[in-house]
Amino acid sequence: QSSTKMKANLSQAPTVHIRKFFEEARKNRKASGSNKGKKTRRLYSKAVIMGYKRALRSQSTDTCLVSIQGVEDTKSVDFYLGKKVLYMYRAKTEKNGTFMRTVWGKVCRAHGTSGVVRCKFAKNLPPSSHGAQCRVMLYPSRV
Repeated sequence: QSSTKMKANLSQAPTVHIRKFFEEARKNRKASGSNKGKKTRRLYSKAVIMGYKRALRSQSTDTCLVSIQGVEDTKSVDFYLGKKVLYMYRAKTEKNGTFMRTVWGKVCRAHGTSGVVRCKFAKNLPPSSHGAQCRVMLYPSRV
């Protein structure tokens, strides 16, 4: 009986092959020309919140350590000093027509020599933010 059930389930599988489906979608997208002449560029660098600034037995919850993608040493941190940092999270209740909430902060200084930075946020970040992604905006510019 189990083999007949399996055969029945196989017959219900989709008849469209996934690779063909996506190839057709790509062709349709190119044919429509929706992105002609436009190149979308993001105005932020990806980053990860590593945790609070801390010592062995105490932690400073007002300062967060953030690792920015592509930043490996203190020299490259200089570009990001003073830049705005955005932490977005999803809430259960809707506010202002959206479920997303934001906390803004700024890059204060380097932390060590491996490219990690210290950031201060308008409100202290919750511990659930540790390990979450955030965005380091490429403004305000100091150039």
